[in-house]
Amino acid sequence: MHDADIAHFLTFGFVVLRRHFDPTELSAELDRAIEDGHPPRAEPARVGARLGGDLLPFRYVPMMNERTPASLALLDHFAPFAAALLGVPVLPVRAKGVEYQGSSQWHRDSDGAWPSIGFAAYLEPLRGPTGALRVIPGSHVGEFAASVARYIGVTPSAASHDGEARVERVPARAIDSDPGDVIAFDERLFHASFQHPGAVAPRRQWRVDFVAAPVQASQEPALAAWFGSLYQPGWDGGYDVDLFPSYGEHWRASGRPWVETLSRLGVYAAAGRQEDFMRSQRSVATAQG
Repeated sequence: MHDADIAHFLTFGFVVLRRHFDPTELSAELDRAIEDGHPPRAEPARVGARLGGDLLPFRYVPMMNERTPASLALLDHFAPFAAALLGVPVLPVRAKGVEYQGSSQWHRDSDGAWPSIGFAAYLEPLRGPTGALRVIPGSHVGEFAASVARYIGVTPSAASHDGEARVERVPARAIDSDPGDVIAFDERLFHASFQHPGAVAPRRQWRVDFVAAPVQASQEPALAAWFGSLYQPGWDGGYDVDLFPSYGEHWRASGRPWVETLSRLGVYAAAGRQEDFMRSQRSVATAQG
């Protein structure tokens, strides 16, 4: 991590690390996780995560246990990079694999006060019209961020059918990437993707997020609330939470330096409540089937 990379990240909200790792092992691992974590469905086109009654066009699975060693190795690898970019010690949030289909409208992953950063690695070559990540440089802080929010007129959770057209209308940079490249971005940065209507192939993304660690005990309640907001009880990721827990026994026994802090912040309890909800949804589906 060079000073120029840090300056680019602080100014524009992102930085690209080209040819940063060999994606071969991770690509195969993500495929296995998606396949094992999502049972076959009668209607493959309807597979996806759910939030309330809305079906979202992607498949998702945490990659945080003994089934995903390449993912965990990259989580460890990127922790010091995250600390260098944010300028403070960090805590990992969760590593995950996602299989996307179609476009994503303009949004940001966080609008809170806590600095957080995502590292995204796409496992197919992506260009502008085939789903490359698009960002609005500098839209992560200050008045420009507020202006972009007003112009786009969406919130992080908004969804609408005209979002795909909006993606192309907004001045932005499409970050072309190849497997092995990594895009690090401030989670407050506005981003999107456009996949032209004729493209049917899914695009696979591995990602891990980090958040600034509390520097004093008085900050812990606010960070605990931040983590709690990530694990909404009404979220159903559609995957097998027993095969792929967010923070299972393997993680908790790993001896990593963040394990106890995450426990003290109530992260495991919050993730557990979400997973209990997902189990209840499987039970309902089984009973109805």
